[in-house]
Amino acid sequence: MNADAKIVGLTRYRKKGEPGEPLNEINLLEGLGVEGDFHQGGEKQISLLSLEARLWIDEQIMQEKKGLCFARFRENILIEGLPEDLKSGGLLRVGDVVLRISERGKRCYDACALFSEKMPCRLSRSVAFAAVEQGGTICIGDVISIDKTFF
Repeated sequence: MNADAKIVGLTRYRKKGEPGEPLNEINLLEGLGVEGDFHQGGEKQISLLSLEARLWIDEQIMQEKKGLCFARFRENILIEGLPEDLKSGGLLRVGDVVLRISERGKRCYDACALFSEKMPCRLSRSVAFAAVEQGGTICIGDVISIDKTFF
């Protein structure tokens, strides 16, 4: 099954704990992740978040709800139309760039007020991590072809 989504935000994080650098385009390095990003290598090379989840998080913050990961989680790629039912192994294609979903969802922690109050958190299902299978440059506005099959 194929679907399309669109990149609406790109951010590079040069140092852990510091604010990100919003960019119009980023270069993705095969097997590493975002060029110049502090978190390279491994299976979680790039963090992806749906626009819908980012808007929900921003709304929760405005209502002064305290999710542990609201301030901690930062996406590299913000995507409008990112499906919540992606599976590990699925591929995302942006032009010549190929990303492989390495992990879906984000773990909840006992220390989180939402978790302890049994309130739903969109981060548990609206986050994905990916590895760069084929590198290249991606830009805000690029369309992402989503192939949910396993390879």
